Amino acid sequence: MDNKFHGVFSLISIVISVVIALAYMLSNSLGWGLVYLGIIVLANPIVLYSYCAKCLCRENACSHVIPGKLTRLLRVNRQGPYSFWDYFATAISLTVLFGFPQIWLWQNLVIFLLFWFFLLAGLIEILLFVCRACSNTNCPNCSLNRVSQ
Repeated sequence: MDNKFHGVFSLISIVISVVIALAYMLSNSLGWGLVYLGIIVLANPIVLYSYCAKCLCRENACSHVIPGKLTRLLRVNRQGPYSFWDYFATAISLTVLFGFPQIWLWQNLVIFLLFWFFLLAGLIEILLFVCRACSNTNCPNCSLNRVSQ
């Protein structure tokens, strides 16, 4: 199966989890829902800049398609090895993006489980299919790094 399918499917799955969290938070607290919307708006460009912009595949072979195209808008050539700060910014952004809504999601078990179902489905799809076919040797998850060691 085309690796772009897995890349796009994984992104859609992750976006669904974030939309579930946002919708639930907005329905319970407009203020906190808007804070989460702000987190979404801030976290995504940070991940694009810190991680996706350094990917060797971003210009022509991005399996996720959309992040590769979005990194072109950054107009910076950051391709190369990831630094501690790249990992740090990515990890903090993703932790806040997925961790912040947990307080609200936990109040409704069905919503909580739906959030985690879609998030884990996307992450597992990335690890099982996208990473295995990716040639970004700067990434620690790249299967080409494991073969050459």
